[in-house]
Amino acid sequence: LGDAAKLWMAQGFDKLKMTVGMSALARRDEPRPLDVAIREDVARVRAVRDAAGPNVEIYIDANCSLDPFHAVKLAKQLEPFEIAFFEEPINQNDIRPMVEMRRQTSIPLACGQNEGQAHRFRDLMIYGAVDVLQPNVVISGGFTQCAKIAGMAQAFNVTIDNGGAWPFHNMHLHAGVANGGLVECHYLSIQTCKRIFKSVPEPEDGWLALPEAPGLGLDPDLDAVRDLELH
Repeated sequence: LGDAAKLWMAQGFDKLKMTVGMSALARRDEPRPLDVAIREDVARVRAVRDAAGPNVEIYIDANCSLDPFHAVKLAKQLEPFEIAFFEEPINQNDIRPMVEMRRQTSIPLACGQNEGQAHRFRDLMIYGAVDVLQPNVVISGGFTQCAKIAGMAQAFNVTIDNGGAWPFHNMHLHAGVANGGLVECHYLSIQTCKRIFKSVPEPEDGWLALPEAPGLGLDPDLDAVRDLELH
C-alpha cells in the first residue's frame, strides 16, 4: 500500500482514497469478525499515511459495509491520521445512525453515490447526517437531478464531490454548478472509458481540463464498442 501511494503521488496526485471495511457485511467469503477487519484497516491506513507524509489528503470508503458500532469504532481509531472524509461508513446509508456517528467523530462523513432519489439527499441534509454529498450523474438521475441536488446542497452549506467513479461524465456537473467539488479518478472506470472512447482528458497536477467538443466531449470508438459487444 505504501508503494502504491508513492506511485500515485509520483503521477501528481495529492489526494488518495482507499477502501476499508472489507465489504464485511456483504461478503459471504469473509469469515473474520469485524473487529479483526477494522484492526487491519487501521494498519493499512497507517501504512499509507507513513508513505504519503502529512501533506497528502487521505479519504476512506467503506462501501456501506459496516454496522454503526464498528463504523464509529474504526473512525475513532483513524482520527489521528487526519482523514479527509469517511465515505459510506454505514450499511444502507442509514440516516439515523449516521447522524449519531457524525456527533461522535471528527472525521467528515460523505455519501450519496448510490442514492437514486432526490428526497434521500434532502433527508441526509435535513437531519444532519453528512458533511459531503456525492451525487453521481450516472447513478443519481442524470445531470438534471444532480444539478438540483447540488442546489439543495448549496442551500444547506454542504459540500459536493464526485463518488462512485465515472469522472469524465461527472466532471461536467462539477464544472457547471457553483459549488462543484472534487472528481474521483477511479482507476477501473478510467480504463473502461479509455477502451470505448477515442480520447479522454488526462489529469495534470491534480486538475482535469474539460474537452471543448459538443456534449460531453467524448467521441465513442465504435470499433472498440463492437469488440466488447456481448452475444
